[in-house]
This record gives sequence, structure tokens and C-alpha cells, in this order.
Amino acid sequence: MTALVTHVEVERTAAGALGVSWIVDGGPVAVDIAHGPTPETIDHTHAVTLPAGVLRATLSDMGDGPHFVSVGAHNQPVALVAGERRVRFEGLQNFRDLGGYASAFGGRTKWGKLFRADSLHKLTARDHLTLARFGLKIVADLRSDKERLTHPNPLDSIQYEVIGRPRPADDDDVPFEFTAVDGEQILRDIYVGTLAHSAELFGRLLGSLALPGALPAVFHCHAGKDRTGMVAALVLLAVGVDREDVLADYELTRRYRTLENQQDSYANMIERGMSPEAAAGVLATPRWAMEDALDDLAHTYGGVERFLTGPASMTTAQIDALRIALVG
Repeated sequence: MTALVTHVEVERTAAGALGVSWIVDGGPVAVDIAHGPTPETIDHTHAVTLPAGVLRATLSDMGDGPHFVSVGAHNQPVALVAGERRVRFEGLQNFRDLGGYASAFGGRTKWGKLFRADSLHKLTARDHLTLARFGLKIVADLRSDKERLTHPNPLDSIQYEVIGRPRPADDDDVPFEFTAVDGEQILRDIYVGTLAHSAELFGRLLGSLALPGALPAVFHCHAGKDRTGMVAALVLLAVGVDREDVLADYELTRRYRTLENQQDSYANMIERGMSPEAAAGVLATPRWAMEDALDDLAHTYGGVERFLTGPASMTTAQIDALRIALVG
């Protein structure tokens, strides 16, 4: 059996340094590691060859991203490419690449094609230079008119206002007494609610991503967690990514947006009358809440494909085009 590198992880460990780890099937094997500014291996420069049995390395003096790393058995033509899941910005905390997830249709989601993010209004001048390297064709803004007015999008964007429930007459009407579990329950109800109240919008958005020349693209809301999390879940499921990987991707927000760096949102909820426990719950990333939404997708709608071709009004041709565009 020929040894193959079957999984690669890349994580920024310090300024200018990348930690790279990999899994090998078929026995220990020496590996070649290369890196470059794009996911295309033709753009990669050989960095190091490591002996059999070594499964981790650190690449130093990398500078600003984006960075993509290819790892393959020594002197073999096939290498597996991975990138930084989180793209580092000065002003953003939760800008993430959706590449590298295994698909049931074969291959993996392509790196550098589709991103999920928190609100782009915090981009700094240096961040704009970093973002320009991705060559974005579509910026999908999932926020409301009010949010876009308060914090205008600095990039030309298309609004897809995701809602999880009908708006009350008074948009500032927030219940006063909740527990932390109730705060998480709010998230669960919103996630399930988006399937009922934003289905056609989801279809339009995913359909736009399937068009020729639409990628690379980014979709974002305020925190890059809830509305963005539902879009990410639908896209990943549609292209054959396993449910457990979808849930793991959702939970990654917990690593990058802690309560400490969401104090503005937390203070706003408290000011509007929400209890501290409930506010902390709403800002959390509870796996069970997304699990319930995916259960509802399966049980109420018959799964992602039936949801997309039913309430979301997509065609099978659009779904096929989305898979072709995002999986390779």
C-alpha cells in the first residue's frame, strides 16, 4: 500500500509562523512541505523535507497571508493542500476559509473560494490590502437595513437579510429575564426559524454562488456566527460535507470570538434589558442549538437537498453547479 497524506491542518502559532500537522495512511513516510500565496501547488515553493514518522512542523518567517501549504509523500506528485482556517486581520476576528472539508461526492471543498466572516465594517487600511489578495467577486451581507445603516459595509455588497422570526412591532422589545440556557434557546429558535422565514433567500444566495465567475466570495453578518453559521451549514451540507464537520465548523467561532472580545455586543444586550446570563448565552456557540437546526432540516424538510429544491426554490442544476464550483 502506498503511503498517502490524508489530512493537513494549518494554524497560525505566532507572528510570522505557521504550525502544520498531517495524518498519513499506509505507514510512516518522509514528506515534502511547500507553501505559497494560493491553493495551487504550482505556486508553491518547497520549504522542507521531513523524515518518516514526523507529523508536525513549524514554518517561520512567513509574513502576511494568505498562506497555503501542500504536504505530500517525498518525491510523489500528489500533495494535499491546506490553508489557515482563520484568516488573520487587524479588525476582524472571525474571517474563515471554508476549504478543505471532505465531500461525500469525492474530493474536498476548495481553498480560497468561499469565506464566512464577521462584519466587515471593522476592516483597517492594512486589512483592505490583505482582503484584496483574495480577489472577491461577491460580498453577501446578511445583516438588516438598520445594521447596515449603523455600520455601513465598506465593500460593494449584496444584501441578503436573513431573519429567524417575524419582527415584533417594536424592534427593541427584548424580554428581561432569562437564564443562560434560555439565551442558548433563543439561538436554537432563531436557527430553526431561518429555515422557515429565509428559505427563498437562502436559495437566491446559494444560487448566486453557483453562477460562473461568482467565486471567490464571502458572506457575513455581525458576529459571523448565527446567520452566517446557517448559511455555512447549508452550503457545506449541499456540497456533501459530513454533518459532524459542519458542526465543528460552527463551533470554531467559540475559539475566535470570546465573551471578552464581544463586550460591545454584551453591553448592548444588557442596556436593552437582557439579563447577563441570557446575553452570555446568546453570544455563545452551543453545538446543541445547531444540531437541533440540522435535525429540523432533516425531519421537517427531508434533508438539505429537498429543502433547497423545495422551500428555497433552487434547481438540481444549480446545486450540481455549486458542487462543481466548490469541490475539487
